[in-house]
Amino acid sequence: MNRIKKLRNERNLTLVELGEQLNLPKGTLSRYEHGTREPKEPMWQALANFFNVSVDYLKGYGYSKDYIYKLLDDAYKEDYPLTFELEPPFTNTFISARDEIENYCKQNKISIPKDTDLDFWKTNFNFIFKDRSVNRLLTTKDSYSDDDIKEIIINAIYWYGLNPHTRELVNKLNHKS
Repeated sequence: MNRIKKLRNERNLTLVELGEQLNLPKGTLSRYEHGTREPKEPMWQALANFFNVSVDYLKGYGYSKDYIYKLLDDAYKEDYPLTFELEPPFTNTFISARDEIENYCKQNKISIPKDTDLDFWKTNFNFIFKDRSVNRLLTTKDSYSDDDIKEIIINAIYWYGLNPHTRELVNKLNHKS
């Protein structure tokens, strides 16, 4: 099922008000919301642009960027634990999302406000969508737990926080194996 009604309700818009914004009759919008009529691609794009989401998200696939940023914010505020199986000489098997985020911010001279909000994450962490795994969340037909999504986000932050030389070495090792 598409997310037109959900997004319209989140913005406290009536069918008439949304119709006025998009130059569509409320009956047509109602049929879109109930799935009895399918918008053509240009209308999907117009709706997606209006709601500032992807067409795939609007069609009911994937997760919104705002949802992903919200989970990032939650992971930071909850000090979400990450566990990795490490081989010697590494012995610390516990690291938290907060640790990774703070390390990234320290390396990039980003000051973390006392009360983070979505704008902070959007401004300073939009790079996470360059990561294929995070970007895939926007269009996936699969379902992920919030914890799985948090792990994917933190892995992207870890990867982009690596020294470029180290990242290059890891890429070379991965291609040889």
